[in-house]
Amino acid sequence: MRASILFPGIATALALAGCGTKTGNDTSQTGGATSTGGQTQSGSGGAGPGGSAAGGNTSSPGGGTTAAGGTISNGGTTAAAGTTSVGGSTVAGGTTAAGGTTAAGGTVSTGGKSASGGTAVTGGTTSTGGRSATGTTVTGGNTVSGGTTAAGGTTSVSTGGSKPPPDAAAAGTSGGNYQGPCDVLGSGCAEAYSVARAMTASYTGPLLQIGKASDSKAATLDIGQTSDHKADMTTWSAYCGGSQSNCVVSKIYAQIHKGSNDLLPGVWNTPWKPDCSAGGYTCAAKFTIEQATGLPIVTTVSPQEYALSGDNFATGINGGSKAMGIMYNGKPVANQVYCCGVIGLTHKYNATDTTGTDFMLALAYGWKDSGGCCIATNCGASNKYCVGAEEEENNDMYDYGSSPVENAMVVTQYDPTANSVIVYLNGTLGLTKSPPKAGKINAGTAIHLGGGGDLSQPDPVLMREALFTNNVMSASDVTAMKANIVAFFSMLTFP
Repeated sequence: MRASILFPGIATALALAGCGTKTGNDTSQTGGATSTGGQTQSGSGGAGPGGSAAGGNTSSPGGGTTAAGGTISNGGTTAAAGTTSVGGSTVAGGTTAAGGTTAAGGTVSTGGKSASGGTAVTGGTTSTGGRSATGTTVTGGNTVSGGTTAAGGTTSVSTGGSKPPPDAAAAGTSGGNYQGPCDVLGSGCAEAYSVARAMTASYTGPLLQIGKASDSKAATLDIGQTSDHKADMTTWSAYCGGSQSNCVVSKIYAQIHKGSNDLLPGVWNTPWKPDCSAGGYTCAAKFTIEQATGLPIVTTVSPQEYALSGDNFATGINGGSKAMGIMYNGKPVANQVYCCGVIGLTHKYNATDTTGTDFMLALAYGWKDSGGCCIATNCGASNKYCVGAEEEENNDMYDYGSSPVENAMVVTQYDPTANSVIVYLNGTLGLTKSPPKAGKINAGTAIHLGGGGDLSQPDPVLMREALFTNNVMSASDVTAMKANIVAFFSMLTFP
């Protein structure tokens, strides 16, 4: 797309350093179930999800004596005179501790519920090796409520409990069951980027790299992940001398095809400007921490833009007229009239502008000029915000209002079977257009962020994360992805 002229009074995104953490819902199970006047069991190998079992299989008298003829073995079985099978089967007649008392009717049902006189475990999962937690939360959200034994009784929790599958709405909140947006999509991601978190639980590498704004030859710093898959915010300050403005984003790591699909600052003199040919960090975005989340956010204003090294075509991503999907999680830039899409698949920057050779996700405001100039990412009116697809000097978009949404999760995709463009905003279907305005989609697979097909400016972005798919995401995929995003960024609203 050709470069556009900014309206006066463009809003520049500011982000202040903040602190935001989100703790997982997994707690360790400590200690065994203690019976008053009975036995304390510390099961070997009795670690439940997110917990750990310490010690061996010990019977410690607590005012009583060790059960005669009924010792507790690893896994929770007792000898004759009251056997409990693995998986929590009925205790035949109850376990009697010599010198102690018998838990009346002390059956333990599968899933860890005891009858009267035993432990009432509500919805709790059982731990391998047999340990009962008192009021703790097991990873995955299974809470053991009131997990104490009856006076004089002994609770033996055996192997065989299970935890339910992760809930999409709660995904991304606990270390053990972490899920990123790519994990909740039926066919996964072809590529994914985020400066805030891992987009899939299998990615454990760095999220972004920062450099010194004043010296592009200085050693860089990778921003990695914490144990709960968020950006590690403990190292940047020392490197940047305590100020975000001293640093730039020198790389955004690809999380599916690391290396070949990493995004780097532009270094070219593009046909319609900007001129990034001085190299280094001429066109690198300032390192910015979003105040609301305490996590990085890619913040570009002209002339900042990103592409693959050499503006190469991407690895492993559909192009041409195949199925393509893009998701962008970020913020609209208020009152900014600009050209092109904010991120997407394009021809190389120095190739001829040909209709349909871009397929970019667009998030825009107003008209390029009073006549609605054809090359702008135009909305339907000069004072409206719009969202959709930019298809190289064409677009399929719809207006959503005269004020920007606070946060935007946009899904823009192309369905070759129906020859249609499909657009969702914050989980709601807003547009299905067939055929596309470009007529024929034939997109290249160069990835451009902050610039159109020819990396022309301005295409400012405020981006937390983005992904690409090689299939058309279903409505249920979009719903699951929004739930995942809302759960992780719980401090934000996505109306």
